[in-house]
Amino acid sequence: MDYETEWANLNKKLREIERAHGSLGAALSELETHQRESGFIKGDLQGIERVVFSHPERKNHTLRAQINPRRAKRHDGSGAPILPNRYEFKNDGCFLCSENIKWQQQQRQIGFEITASSGGYNALMNPFPLLPNHVVFASKFHIPQEFSLLDQKMEAKKLEDVLRDLCQLALRLPDHIGFYNGVGAGASIPGHFHFQFFHRASDCPSFPIEERDFTTAKNDGDPRFIVNYPIKVLRWEGNLEKVVESSFSWISKWIKSKIELSELLSTNFIATASLPRDEITLYFVPRDKRKQFWNGKRGIVGGLEVLGELVMASEDELALIKKGTVNYKFIEKALSTVSMD
Repeated sequence: MDYETEWANLNKKLREIERAHGSLGAALSELETHQRESGFIKGDLQGIERVVFSHPERKNHTLRAQINPRRAKRHDGSGAPILPNRYEFKNDGCFLCSENIKWQQQQRQIGFEITASSGGYNALMNPFPLLPNHVVFASKFHIPQEFSLLDQKMEAKKLEDVLRDLCQLALRLPDHIGFYNGVGAGASIPGHFHFQFFHRASDCPSFPIEERDFTTAKNDGDPRFIVNYPIKVLRWEGNLEKVVESSFSWISKWIKSKIELSELLSTNFIATASLPRDEITLYFVPRDKRKQFWNGKRGIVGGLEVLGELVMASEDELALIKKGTVNYKFIEKALSTVSMD
């Protein structure tokens, strides 16, 4: 069976599963099984350890570390290192472009084609997952990860598109948590627009950010601000339309008020959904592009870290764990280094 036929057949099967179960999550679970069997997914999560630390005085406040040595190998890639002559090189070999996936992944990787408000996406499994069912929703078009903040660049996603697509996907995946990492805020592939989602872990289904108190919103449509957290976080809750409209309006005004800093602004967006009321929770984390790492020039702080789970993968980071250096205060200080002033 040729690659294109296998892609089409798997997509047909996944659409049937989604219809039968009424769940995009069921289809993505089947996609994950397929990608493990094909050999594309390299990580099995078996070597991952999650350690939870409580605040010395406020025991209900936690932060945690994910010990994941395999994650350090993710930059080695999962595909062919040399371009075969019979395939055309597209967009500098971007790993999220469907034109390149076939040759780069030696026909092992197949995506599930879905549609959101602003266009089509390929759901692609992450070969080095951080959590169960770790999936990347990559735009079908090679457009930059950095969305248009103040102008209206034709080649870029618009802020409202980013918010609506992310919230729509979250509503279709209520057992997952999804995020957008901006450029300089954890984006690993800045040249191609994408979201990341993963299923909640059974041992720690909620994240520290979800367990914190937030202030009361001053006016309808205003966000609530997190209390006693190392990173600045804003939150909206409600039905999809209300959350998208309120957050878009507030963030647009906030960006314009920071016009002198606009070239340095980036963000993390995080979205979750709750059933049966179909309510969305959207988190907005303003970021400074110059503050991306917690460990010198290593240790990227992206969506998972913002949630309160610091990924430790390099040899020096693992050494800190072994020495007993890592605790609540250590993680709090690490995350605070990237918080916007």
